[in-house]
Amino acid sequence: MAAKIWHFVAIDIFNGKILEVFVPSSQKYDVPYVYHTDYHLIDICEDGFVSLRSENGNIKDGLRLPKDENLRRQLKEGFAHRKDLVVTVMSAMGEEQICALKDIGPRS
Repeated sequence: MAAKIWHFVAIDIFNGKILEVFVPSSQKYDVPYVYHTDYHLIDICEDGFVSLRSENGNIKDGLRLPKDENLRRQLKEGFAHRKDLVVTVMSAMGEEQICALKDIGPRS
């Protein structure tokens, strides 16, 4: 009796590329955990990096502005208008990316 073959089609959550693979049903696979963490936006640097602050006060640097033009524009405009912005950072498999934005009012 021949082994069953599974056909998986997925979209990469970081770059939107479609991935496709055929695998035997007997093979085991790891499933990535995807985490979402909220941070306050502190600064946007000229080189496209952001500074973020977690709820417990830790600073996170080294994350780039999102590639999504609409989200990038909203971040820049909100920051320029001195709004208090909270960004959601999605992380999985050693990669991180800003995926959402909340405007919680003017900065104090």
